[in-house]
Amino acid sequence: MLAIINVVRRTIEGSVLAIILLGGAALLGWSETINVLVADRSLAAIAFLLMLAVVLADLIAKIFMILGRTFPDLIPKLEDADVKRASLIKRLRPGQTMALLSGAYAARVVLFVVIFAALGSSYAAAPENAQSILFGDFTAAKAAELFLREGIAGSIGYFLFFLGPDRLAPITELIASERLVASTSDGDVFLAGIRLYGLAFVLAILRTLATPVTYIRARIRSRFLETD
Repeated sequence: MLAIINVVRRTIEGSVLAIILLGGAALLGWSETINVLVADRSLAAIAFLLMLAVVLADLIAKIFMILGRTFPDLIPKLEDADVKRASLIKRLRPGQTMALLSGAYAARVVLFVVIFAALGSSYAAAPENAQSILFGDFTAAKAAELFLREGIAGSIGYFLFFLGPDRLAPITELIASERLVASTSDGDVFLAGIRLYGLAFVLAILRTLATPVTYIRARIRSRFLETD
């Protein structure tokens, strides 16, 4: 329950900050795309603007989570919820715990795919002048596929940056043979966001695949918590 509350809190904080950032960009004229969507005022424009806010809010929430785990308290406080969770992990059978963990992680992966699909659909329905500012005209299925492939390929580029562009290009081309090309600086910013979101998507996949390791670590930590 505590974990769910923390997730909800981070999501709300990310949503509020995303709305402030998008609203600030619109008021200050920093983004031609946002200005076009706001001026259009059609349902399609609003839907695409909402999807941009959802992706931005999710990214901000994940950044908050990473910061919280990277810079914890110097002396973390052991709360009753931690002890109860440790006791629950020890009582559950391995199969039950693995099913719960893998189901939760797999649900996050599916959610990423749904968001990519919704983003592609809203992009395809967005006003033509907004599309021309970013990448051009695509169908809903094509836009969703390109965004998903570009996100994964971009995340691979972040992981293997040390290989250099010449060695990295053949690897990323296996995932996204047709790369997105931004028409303006707004497109570059959108592309960077897609790649960062793709990085979070790949990390969610890796976490799902590493469920057995996560379970073993949880069992070991539960023993220490109950003996403290």
